Amino acid sequence: MSSKKNKQQQQPISKPKQPSLVKQARLLPWALGIAAFGFLLYLNTVGYDYVLDDFSVIKENFVTKRGFEGIPDLWRYHSRHGYWNSPGELYRPIPMTMFAIEWAIAPDKPSFSHFMNILFYALSGALLFVTLARWMREYNLLLPLLATLFFMAHPVHVEVVANIKSRDEIVMFGFAILALFFLHKYLITNKLVMMFASLGSYTLALFSKENAVTFVAIVPLMMYFFTKSNFKKIALTTLPYLLPAILFILVRKAVIGSLTNPGETYSLDNILVAAKGGAYYANAFMLLGKYLVTLLVPYPLCSDFGFNQIPLTTWGDWRVLLSLVAWLGMGAFAVFSLRKRSLWAFAILFFCINFSIFTNLFVTIGTSYGDRLLYSASPGFALALALGLMKIFKIDWNTPTPAGANILGKNTGLLAVGGVILFAFSVLTFSRNMAWKDSYTLYETDIETSPNSAKLNFHYALEIVQKGLKSTNPTEQKAYYDRARKHLEHAIEVFPGYHDAYSQLGLTYYREKNYEKAMENYNLALKYKPNFPLVYSNMGIIFFESGQLDKAKEVYEKAVQYDPRMVDALRNLGAVNAMQKNFPEAIKWFKQGLEYDPENPTLNFYLGSAYKDSGQPEVGQPFFEKAYRLDPSLKK
Repeated sequence: MSSKKNKQQQQPISKPKQPSLVKQARLLPWALGIAAFGFLLYLNTVGYDYVLDDFSVIKENFVTKRGFEGIPDLWRYHSRHGYWNSPGELYRPIPMTMFAIEWAIAPDKPSFSHFMNILFYALSGALLFVTLARWMREYNLLLPLLATLFFMAHPVHVEVVANIKSRDEIVMFGFAILALFFLHKYLITNKLVMMFASLGSYTLALFSKENAVTFVAIVPLMMYFFTKSNFKKIALTTLPYLLPAILFILVRKAVIGSLTNPGETYSLDNILVAAKGGAYYANAFMLLGKYLVTLLVPYPLCSDFGFNQIPLTTWGDWRVLLSLVAWLGMGAFAVFSLRKRSLWAFAILFFCINFSIFTNLFVTIGTSYGDRLLYSASPGFALALALGLMKIFKIDWNTPTPAGANILGKNTGLLAVGGVILFAFSVLTFSRNMAWKDSYTLYETDIETSPNSAKLNFHYALEIVQKGLKSTNPTEQKAYYDRARKHLEHAIEVFPGYHDAYSQLGLTYYREKNYEKAMENYNLALKYKPNFPLVYSNMGIIFFESGQLDKAKEVYEKAVQYDPRMVDALRNLGAVNAMQKNFPEAIKWFKQGLEYDPENPTLNFYLGSAYKDSGQPEVGQPFFEKAYRLDPSLKK
């Protein structure tokens, strides 16, 4: 008897049970199906053009367009360093590096970058499902499956996937989920390599987009809800994730020069800036309520609900009070349900933690509202939606799905309603996709939804002007300019200090040879923004064409003073000096322009001419040759 007991005591302690190979293999077909679903949902965007911020980070960013050569600068400077000569608050070197590589491989081919967006989105969906399924392996597999499908199909993600610039959202989220995947591996296997892989993935997420910092709180949340770890182990496991977060914050501060936005946030971008005192928080909660409504009823969607489409309000507004009750109610429910480890609480906390940085409650960000900001938080909503459906159809989510079992089972009611929701989401997503074909289509679509947005009217006017410039019919061209003017005037009516609108209004008058009205609007633009390089450059054109070279030179110099990287002003300043026979100065300005736009055929031609006219034709010849290669018509 005692020998038997001793034998039992001598048997090795069993290792933690690991997921079986059968269970791991079973996830793969579903993961591939989810990836294919997401890919097909956005396949129509492959042929689309650049829109919105794609221009500032890709097409008109001279650093990005240097390709592999520009990558070091993408890590040394803020994301729009190659676009404007102003402080920037965005430091996202990983997606910027991707854009530079894509430009090097396929220069000025947005279709390639659109394809990459879709691919990364599809892969992140597959990864989200596998990660949720592993963490929630003690629950019904139908739960993470439904949640992931709802996430992939939700129309609110169109802005993220269809706008190339929002690669930052996709890769940040993908790396953050990958960090959670490896963390789960570490907790199962206790292999340090998995912890290092998790920390490495999280570091990549941080250097993709700043809001990855919130995932530090997701780590203990996942461990608390889906493991039996005590608080000490949860704390000790979470602690290492603070290191990459601190590293990123310090690097970002060194690059940006500030922990927060180093520049000024304007009410045109974030309407909350115009709210005074306690009204700030009233309006913040009104917009938070709009986010919840958008998740529940994602129609109509719009790229800009800015000043003054949603006018400021007060605490007496029922929308503010209803939103306050909804958010406080969700928070209270989550807190009181923590001890029970309720999945409802997990869904709410996942959403609130990831969205917290965009609420404008703790720090004023660069925008008051944006559909894209819901992206990394929306899996919480998708999970809540899946829980709600399973609750309605009385499907037990607390029972793990056995290996080899039919995941869908006989839940016809759930599958029918879930299918209808997925179908509705997919139709809305595909329909909204079409608005992102190009800038003109996007603004023409969205102006119907947000007619009183000053910025939307302004940008729509710019696209209408481009239509006019392409027209060869004078009557049609004038009609385009008149239409553009109406939207610019409405933008100014909504936001009287809109310097950009005055500048473009002046430009439309210039194109119609009405120089007096053009100068009148340029001066109004300078009234609201005295250091406006574009306006000085445009003024210079009028002075140049009227033969007032000294005045043209004066305003071009101001343009270059305020923006030393403004290629048009540098070219024109060089041209004025060349006409005044001051060739050394002309050469200096042309060379400075080529630093930022080396493939500019006109600049190369002008520089060749300046060298030739200064008696150095042999120095100028290579620039002539390059100009002719870039634009053969210059040979004439």
